[in-house]
Amino acid sequence: MGVLVRRRRVGWFGFACFAVTAPSVLAQTTGAGAAAHPCDAQAAATKLVCRAAYDAVTSVVPVGALAAGGGNPYLGSAAGGKGFGDIGITFRGNFVRFILPATTYAGTTDTVGAARQLPIVVPTIDLRFGLMKKALPIGAATVDFLGSLGGIPENATEYIHFSPDVRKLAGVVLGFGYGLRIGIAPTGPLPVVSLNIGRHDLPKFTVGDIAAGSNFAYTVSISAINVRLLLGKRMKGFEFTAGGGADLMTGGYSIVYRNMKTSQLAPRADSSVSAMRLLTVANGSFILGKVARLTFEGGFQIGKDEKLPTIFEANNTKSGRFFGGVGLGFKL
Repeated sequence: MGVLVRRRRVGWFGFACFAVTAPSVLAQTTGAGAAAHPCDAQAAATKLVCRAAYDAVTSVVPVGALAAGGGNPYLGSAAGGKGFGDIGITFRGNFVRFILPATTYAGTTDTVGAARQLPIVVPTIDLRFGLMKKALPIGAATVDFLGSLGGIPENATEYIHFSPDVRKLAGVVLGFGYGLRIGIAPTGPLPVVSLNIGRHDLPKFTVGDIAAGSNFAYTVSISAINVRLLLGKRMKGFEFTAGGGADLMTGGYSIVYRNMKTSQLAPRADSSVSAMRLLTVANGSFILGKVARLTFEGGFQIGKDEKLPTIFEANNTKSGRFFGGVGLGFKL
């Protein structure tokens, strides 16, 4: 029995390590001998506009993944439930800021201007459902299923348009998430620790409108595998949770841009881009009686130099990004 437990622990540890290291390994194996960039066939202003479209996709994927998944997958605590059937539900909002590039960029300067500073708000309903709790010599081990349902008003902003084929209900575009929380609650003063592995997606959306005067436009659907290692400690009417993790992101995209010499549209390009971002997160939760809690979240997504040839005004992938959230949770 001891051997079996150790094998399971090693299996989970191996999975988490694979999740964190896979993107760098993939980059090493696919980087060599990579094909020429599609924009290399263009020249002058058209090449700059083409590059701006591709690089805009690379810039938006980490933001979309962060908006969909947030920091703590179950806001306010690192702990698991009390056993099978133990249910918690949280109504939360994830907040992140993004600078939208001006899609009217015509390739006449080296820098793509900013169209707008856009605050992205994603309201979600998070569910925690207890699967098991097992006593251990050091405390207790828990396993919980995590679910998430996000909703964004279809016409929330004129700068982003959701695709007609996305899942929606009553004018609200829907995104889903799911995962597992594996926790250890030790006896004594030690903090609770949990490993959280999940997946979230952001519905397909379009930035830019060629018919309205844009010189490029891109449509992106974003999904992310989220890995979080969290520590938490409850002190009477307050609970503090902190930790970090990684988001492994994929953005499937479709790009169209205008040939600045002929004014004709280049053939639509469809592909995908992958990335990874590390982040830190902290939660402060105020316990409201026996069944409710009010939680505030803050965190920082660490930037990465993607070596993009395009310069975007007030938007640099090397710079990190703060994010936040607030939620009201209930124990059912």
